[in-house]
Amino acid sequence: MKLTSGITDLALGADHGGNADAFHAVLLSDEDGLTLVDAGLPGMYEQIVQRIEAAGFHVSQVKRLLFTHQDLDHIGTLPDLLEHLPEAEIWAHRDEQPYLEGALPHIKVTPKRLESMPAPQREAVQRMLDALVPGRVTRVLEHGENLPLQGGTVVLHTPGHTPGHISLYVPSEKLLIAGDAMVVVEGELAGPAEAFTPDMDKALRSLEQLLELDIDRVFCYHGGLYEGDVRGAISRIVTR
Repeated sequence: MKLTSGITDLALGADHGGNADAFHAVLLSDEDGLTLVDAGLPGMYEQIVQRIEAAGFHVSQVKRLLFTHQDLDHIGTLPDLLEHLPEAEIWAHRDEQPYLEGALPHIKVTPKRLESMPAPQREAVQRMLDALVPGRVTRVLEHGENLPLQGGTVVLHTPGHTPGHISLYVPSEKLLIAGDAMVVVEGELAGPAEAFTPDMDKALRSLEQLLELDIDRVFCYHGGLYEGDVRGAISRIVTR
């Protein structure tokens, strides 16, 4: 689905026991190539290729991988992407860099959780973890930085869900790409999933900065697009 002329929802799918989930990775199209914002679970690489082709592009045009944060469902296809795109840049916030380069252990994929996974899943996740090596992050992002994407895209540090979680604000479109800083549940905008957010208080406080921005639409990795009363919805979330 096209969100704007240069921004596409790739809507990757996973089936969990008959319950279909969507993971809303985003493709940004600019003159110098494509930017993939987040990249699904292990095993979703072929879906990414198909969605990019359906949008009228080819995966070889992807110049950079921009990760909102380290979670497995956001970086799971990293080994496949690097195998097919060895020159691709990787962009992430400074506070997420050590986790994306293996200097610090992944917060939510603990050894105990890894051991509890079925063998095929465990092997796929271990392959992903093995791809987290020094030097993988080629551009370290800072809060407030204006990226040369979509006529100017602002990096917003929205920690709490993970230490270096970021959201992306596209002023020309009045669009916020929220990552997991918020979710859409039954058509309503909500805060991050509490069970997967180690510091919920910080996560909610980090949303206060959004009230100062002119936002018409919020696009969440889980739940997709929200087009209601954005300011009112965020106000309710931060004062819950």
